[in-house]
Amino acid sequence: MRVPCPECKNPLDLNETGTRFYCTTDWCAAFGMETPVWRALETADLAAPTPASLPRPVHHGLPVPWVAPCAAGKVWWRALDARRLADAQNNWLCQGCGLALPEEAWVMATPEGLQAALHETCVDMAQAFCPHLSSDTTRATPHLITRDQLFTDGRPVTHAPPSEPHFLHQWELEMDPIRRTR
Repeated sequence: MRVPCPECKNPLDLNETGTRFYCTTDWCAAFGMETPVWRALETADLAAPTPASLPRPVHHGLPVPWVAPCAAGKVWWRALDARRLADAQNNWLCQGCGLALPEEAWVMATPEGLQAALHETCVDMAQAFCPHLSSDTTRATPHLITRDQLFTDGRPVTHAPPSEPHFLHQWELEMDPIRRTR
């Protein structure tokens, strides 16, 4: 898929992690500047986000998470849509399916921090199909929590300003001995 630079219209290149596009045209004002995949697709009017739903659409035998950028039959598995992640954080939506969460939901704890919340069905799907969450190096652990147990910058998430695509909250769990894990 060719994603054009918004400045020079030449095709953008994808970085080595597959999460950002950048312009390689040395005379372009956007030369070397990286743009998240979801934003580049949206700017080029190529984005084809999947609807919030269960079961999830499938691509090459894999369920497509609601937060994965999509366009023209391609899924960018590693490049999460920060706008959708912010929406999931702010509105207590499942990052797997995009639907509203019950009072208790699952969050995945990884060395990088906590991931957005998931339904039980979606956490099972994520653990089964997401190589990042199921790898031995990540050792992701699901925790069943309520939104009231989440903190950011030392205060409850419910009292924090909303997450934004360019400033997603880093969630922390309240230290609660009755928190349940799998």
